[in-house]
Amino acid sequence: MKDSDVPDTDVIFGHRVCQTAKAKWLCIDNIYQKLHRPNLYDIGGTYAEDVADYWFIYRTEMIADIHLLHLFINNRTGGSFDVSVSSSNDLSFKKKHNQAFLTSNLKTYKFDNRKEMSQNYVITYDFSVIDIEMLMNMKFYIAVSFGHKLSPQSLSDRVSTIYNFKPLLNDPLGSDFVIECADGAKFNVHKILLSTNSEVFRAMLKENTAESQNSYLKMVDVGKEDLQYILEFIYTGSIEDIENANFFNLLTLSERYDLASLKELSEHVLAGQLTIDNCIETLAVADFHNSEGLKLTALKFIKCNKIAIHSEMFQELNNVELIKELCQFLVPCL
Repeated sequence: MKDSDVPDTDVIFGHRVCQTAKAKWLCIDNIYQKLHRPNLYDIGGTYAEDVADYWFIYRTEMIADIHLLHLFINNRTGGSFDVSVSSSNDLSFKKKHNQAFLTSNLKTYKFDNRKEMSQNYVITYDFSVIDIEMLMNMKFYIAVSFGHKLSPQSLSDRVSTIYNFKPLLNDPLGSDFVIECADGAKFNVHKILLSTNSEVFRAMLKENTAESQNSYLKMVDVGKEDLQYILEFIYTGSIEDIENANFFNLLTLSERYDLASLKELSEHVLAGQLTIDNCIETLAVADFHNSEGLKLTALKFIKCNKIAIHSEMFQELNNVELIKELCQFLVPCL
């Protein structure tokens, strides 16, 4: 999350005025203390012009080492409505602002024919002990919307279904550009698909560039397999052979060629492939590429598997700031 994404307006918090149509965040203050004190709490409400519209409340609960937050919405008027909120427990942080966020990937919940002042259950979030330690002294934000927007994943699925160009990848009819990889293999591709998916390719394919004039690009440091996976993703929006693709390489290449969706996929896969043997490497790669979600997942994995710091990979780390951050993360909050 960029600093420009830090909530300033359009936040539901107490009795401050937030218009329903503009609401973007639910804000919870002192979240650490409230998760340790099971009770029912207010968040705040929205307004339609000057009229109270919706009100959010939540209940905290502890089951063993798991802390639960149950979210509810009250409708001030009768009828049907939709509300979209963060769909997972994935946390991100803006430490200099003392702010913690749930992912902005939203899931929509529909409520039909509700009576006036009904209390409606929406979703439950669960947090581990490690999550709770990280939330100390943080203001907590949950993404919310009363629009009808698709989540990024839903949108990706929809685009992949409608615009799947795999046949053109296998049989590049009408291709107008050639990419050669470091191994010498050449791929006939289509400029329109390259430029549509990447600002880097778009700039490269302008009329006055050598690549555009020659309809040719040599990727001197990209291997055949990695290039095949990149093109598969550009043409289909997915990668079938998840297990064998090198997502460390693909994360690097996705950032270099500004393939945001491929970077997101790479981060997701690497987070799911964490082991004691690769978690330090994953942490270093995530830090280098500003992949905050993957970095946080790696830090939490290492905290649960401290034996990882005895690995050779840890000894080879030369990023002093990252080592300092890791050590601070491993020390329990006092």
